[in-house]
Amino acid sequence: MISPLLKKTLNPRYRERPMAQPIRRQLGKILNMNTTEKASQSDQGFTLLEVLVVVIMVAILSAIAAPGWLAFVNRQRVAKVNDGVFSAMQEAKREAKRRKLSYSVSFKQEANKVPEVALHPASVPATSISSWKSLGESLEIKPDQVLLCSNVGTAYNTDVSSLNCGFNTPKTITFNYQGILADQANGDEADPNLMVIVGIPQSNNSTQVIDSTKRCVSVKTLIGSMQLGQGSQCTP
Repeated sequence: MISPLLKKTLNPRYRERPMAQPIRRQLGKILNMNTTEKASQSDQGFTLLEVLVVVIMVAILSAIAAPGWLAFVNRQRVAKVNDGVFSAMQEAKREAKRRKLSYSVSFKQEANKVPEVALHPASVPATSISSWKSLGESLEIKPDQVLLCSNVGTAYNTDVSSLNCGFNTPKTITFNYQGILADQANGDEADPNLMVIVGIPQSNNSTQVIDSTKRCVSVKTLIGSMQLGQGSQCTP
């Protein structure tokens, strides 16, 4: 809002009066002083103390957020690898029905390596396969970040009722031409509840997974129905 004095000063008729000139000059000085003062204040930088306070606050917030972020990233890794296990099982089942022959999916995790998977006809032993594919390869997982476990025995479609983690010998699940679990090599029916588990290794025992991080895929019935699970659901 313009003051009455300033209105008079800006009025052309008022400018002609001799007393108006000094008033205008005084107002100009005041306005110029305010502008100069604001400009000088805006040019001032941060003090060393202010910078230190900001750095300390950022460090504290980072320390608080880092564990939560790391846990989130680990859960994402486990979930992605488990999704890869599920997809591989589904693909083996589809191939068995499409090709009208028994088809297998095999898993392994050799020492200092990431979990791997291979799809192959049942007539081809898993130990003779060279084209293994890394599970979750798009995530660039390191060997010590994810651990693969299974209750499948060395013979396909057998349940050993205990978990074996970080196994060098492939664990194989085989579907017959109908897409159901194939009979075992000895002619017996396949064991139900075949399970492949993914989790984060324990810090004090790298051959066991942290229970709360477990994710799994299980073939629950002889007809080959699959189920995703987590935590306590991943107990053979």
